[in-house]
Amino acid sequence: MYRLIADGEIYDASLRGRMKKSSVGRVLVGDRVMVMFHDGAAATIEEIQPRSSVLRRRQPGKTRGVREVAANIDQVMVVGAAADPEWNQQLINRFIVVAEASDIPVTVVLNKVDLHADPDKLVDVFRKVGYAVLLTSVENRIGIDELKESLVGKVSLISGPTGVGKSSLLNAIQPGLKLRTAPVSERSRMGKHTTVAAEMHVLAGGGFVVDTPGLRDIGVWGVEREGVVRAFPEVARASVGCRFDNCRHMEEPDCAVVMACENGEIDDERLQSYRTLLGEAEAASRHW
Repeated sequence: MYRLIADGEIYDASLRGRMKKSSVGRVLVGDRVMVMFHDGAAATIEEIQPRSSVLRRRQPGKTRGVREVAANIDQVMVVGAAADPEWNQQLINRFIVVAEASDIPVTVVLNKVDLHADPDKLVDVFRKVGYAVLLTSVENRIGIDELKESLVGKVSLISGPTGVGKSSLLNAIQPGLKLRTAPVSERSRMGKHTTVAAEMHVLAGGGFVVDTPGLRDIGVWGVEREGVVRAFPEVARASVGCRFDNCRHMEEPDCAVVMACENGEIDDERLQSYRTLLGEAEAASRHW
């Protein structure tokens, strides 16, 4: 059974029999569909309209392959926490790679800024390379209006690690959503899963938001090298000066990216993250 939104109303709908064998695949959160309404308000999904975008990520666990998460997404808001759980730039980079590989614009949201003495320091590297950045705190109502404004008129997907406060942010933007939240585990200092599947919500100010389950890790199965490079624009810009056109910026001679890092023009942690994710993507492609 599916839930769909039509003219501001929410309906339950089933999938027409022939759709189950369609080459389009399963219906995704964010899909635009053709629906047939029947007596008694019953409805069937007759057709999936062409998609403008599809966000994909690696299958969870040890399973190889790619899972389609959502369709027709205008932007991905990658949320991290300044503390509780600890800020993890490497993990944020992974979420950005997945979004960039699907050619979807990204905004980095640093939540719980009230728990850190200098939150700007954590995200300046993303600002410098061209990503939009928002600083938020549900506790102190910091950046909530700015985040709300950035969602108006768009289909936005909220993603990020477990426990960073994604559902709390959405509740602050629109209290009527009443999404489940849970404190970070005292034992592990890691977040607890409160969203168990991707869910789309209508925003009162216009637009839609997709809340996704938090992840403690995210792999890059199915991401091509170009998808990784797009997530590191500073590496792409510097690479034009490399001696070899196919330079991977690992140990090749006369690598302009390495020189830019040594000169302080590229953040060392970002370069190490790029190398890690590129290596994973290349290794995954060999297993395909």
